[in-house]
Amino acid sequence: MDGDQVKVGVYNLYWTTFGGGEQMAGAAVDALSVEHDVELIGHDPLDLDEARERLGVHLDGVSFRSVSPDGYAATLASADYDLFVNHTYRSVAPNLAPLGLYFVMFPHQLDGAGPRQRLQAVGERWAAPVRLLGGVARRGGSAIIDGPAVLQVQPGASVVRAVLRARMPERVVVGPVRAGASQVEYEVRGTTDVEIDLDPDDVQAVIAPRLVGAERSDRQRLELLSLSVDGVAVSPAPDSARQRLVPVRHADFLRTYQKVVANSGYTLGWAQRWWGRGDGVISPPVRMRSAGDKEQLIVSLGRFFGEGSGHSKRQLELVHAFRLLVDDGLTGWKLVLIGGCGPKDREYAMEVRRAAHGLPVEVRLNAPGAVVDAHLAAASIYWHGAGYGSDLEQHPDRAEHFGIAPIEAMSAGAVPVVFDAGGPASVVTDGHDGFRWRTLPELAAQTRRLIDEPERRRTMAAAAAHTARQYDVASCEQSVRETVNEMVADRRSGR
Repeated sequence: MDGDQVKVGVYNLYWTTFGGGEQMAGAAVDALSVEHDVELIGHDPLDLDEARERLGVHLDGVSFRSVSPDGYAATLASADYDLFVNHTYRSVAPNLAPLGLYFVMFPHQLDGAGPRQRLQAVGERWAAPVRLLGGVARRGGSAIIDGPAVLQVQPGASVVRAVLRARMPERVVVGPVRAGASQVEYEVRGTTDVEIDLDPDDVQAVIAPRLVGAERSDRQRLELLSLSVDGVAVSPAPDSARQRLVPVRHADFLRTYQKVVANSGYTLGWAQRWWGRGDGVISPPVRMRSAGDKEQLIVSLGRFFGEGSGHSKRQLELVHAFRLLVDDGLTGWKLVLIGGCGPKDREYAMEVRRAAHGLPVEVRLNAPGAVVDAHLAAASIYWHGAGYGSDLEQHPDRAEHFGIAPIEAMSAGAVPVVFDAGGPASVVTDGHDGFRWRTLPELAAQTRRLIDEPERRRTMAAAAAHTARQYDVASCEQSVRETVNEMVADRRSGR
C-alpha cells in the first residue's frame, strides 16, 4: 500500500444480472478508479462494454477477474488486493486484504445460538475444536479439498496442523483468516505437513489450492489426510459427527471487515439489530430525470410479483386505493403502473389488470426505457406501496430497502406518496416533499389533497426535486471515496 494509490478488488457475484445492486457496485468502481487500480471480481465472464451500457457507468481503466462461484474463492482472491470491497448480496466470504469494506443491501439473519448453548445437551467433551465450513468433500471414503477450505476454530486456539497428499504437485496456501494476514505457500508433493499459527483473536483459518474452480485440472486431487488443533486430532471428514456438534458461527466473517456500510438507514438499522454491525450509509446512485409538462397522472414503477416472491410493490392494493378515489368522485386523473414481469409472475399482473377493469388505469408490462422516461416526466404524483400488508417485524425485507424509483420520480418533479416504512420513508419528509401513508384510505386522502391543492402540489414537487439531488451519482461516488480515504488514512496512521 505504497503512495496514494491502492489496489482494489470489487466483488459482485451477480455482475451479469445488471440489477440495481450491480449499478451501485459499478458506481463504487467509478468512484475508486479515479485514484486507484481497480479490478472487478465475479464469476460469469463480463463484457465491460455491455456493463457500461446496461449499468450506465464508466468503468474506465478497470479489468475483470473471474473466480469460482464458491464464495470462499473470493476470500482467496481478496489476499491479492490492498482493499477488498464485497458488494455481493448475502455473502459470508471473509476478507484477507489489509482493508475490507462490506456493502450490505439487506442483512440476512445469522444463527445466534452459541456453541456452549447448543452443546449442553450432548456434552462439550465430544465437540471438535474445529469445523470445516466449505471446500472439502467426501469422495471414495477420502476428504478431498476442491476449493478454499475455511476452518472455524475454537477461540484461543494456537496452531492448526494438517497433512495433505497430492496426486500431482501443486501449490497450496494456508494461513489465518484475518484482514491483512500473511499466507504461507507450500508445494505439496506426495504427502506434506502444513501448519497455521494463530493469534489469540483468530477464529478461522484457510487451506486452499492456488488454482481453484475451472483453473484446476481434472487430474489434480488434493486429499486432507489428517487435521488437528493444538494437538487434538479431528476427523478430516466434513460430515464428522464431532464436527457437526459444533454450530457454525455465521457472523465470524464480519470480523475481517473494517467497515460495514448499508444502502439506507432502514437497512442499517436491521444490520445493527441482526449483525451487531453497521458503520454508516452510502446511498445508491440515482439517475436524475427531467421534468416535462405535468399531466393529471399518477405513476408507480416496480416489477410485478406477489408477496410470496419478495418485497412486492403492491400494485393490486394501489388499484384498490385508486378505486376509492374514483368512487369518491375523482375524474380526469389516470394511474399508470409500469414494471417488468417474468412468466412465473404473469398471473399476478393479470390479477392487477382484472382489478383495474373499468378504471382509468393502465398496466404497462416490460415497457421500454423511453416509456418510463415519458411517464416520469409527465407524472404529477408518484405512488409506492412496497411493505404494505406485511408483518415487517417478521419479514423486514418485504419493505423497500432503499427505493431508487421514488427518488427518480422526485427528481422529475412528481410528488411521492409512499408507504411509511423502509427506505422511502427515510427519504420523504411527510408534508414537505411528499406524504407517507399506512392505510389505503390514507393513501387516497393524501392523494386527493394534492389533487385539490395544485399550488401545494407545485411547492412540494420543487421540494421533492431538491431532496432527490442529494442522491445523485456524484453524491454516491463522493461518499465511497470519503469512506475509502478514511480507511486508508486510518491504516497508514496505525489506528
